[in-house]
Amino acid sequence: MNKKSIGILYFCIVLYLTFSCLYACTSDITISLGNGYFYRDEGDNLKDILCKNVNGVEVPATVINYVYDSKFILAKQIPKYPQDPLYNKEYEYKKGSDAVYFWIIDKSNNVQYGPLEKREYDKLRQKLRIPRNLQLDNTD
Repeated sequence: MNKKSIGILYFCIVLYLTFSCLYACTSDITISLGNGYFYRDEGDNLKDILCKNVNGVEVPATVINYVYDSKFILAKQIPKYPQDPLYNKEYEYKKGSDAVYFWIIDKSNNVQYGPLEKREYDKLRQKLRIPRNLQLDNTD
């Protein structure tokens, strides 16, 4: 091989490795939560719960914890980003954007409850008869 061929080969390898790294570093993570709902993690603070179905509901970023079963999704959120125009509606955060909020999604009826403060969340859990074993962790 001559020097020109080696140079081209070297350039192609470097280009391939660069694009491979860029692709790997920017790929999204999605986890199915059932009934068309999924958790999306695009890195940093862009973590939300969305639905593939037109009549589905959402939990906007930043979701810091979630659990789910066949009927419910429970989520804990700190709204780190301004309202994203891609979400279905604007949400009112009573305690500002640095507080922790709770969300409940009834998947079978596509009903969303949130953002909720802790007391509201606990009362609604009882009213909706959400199983005790479906628990968000206590860390913020």
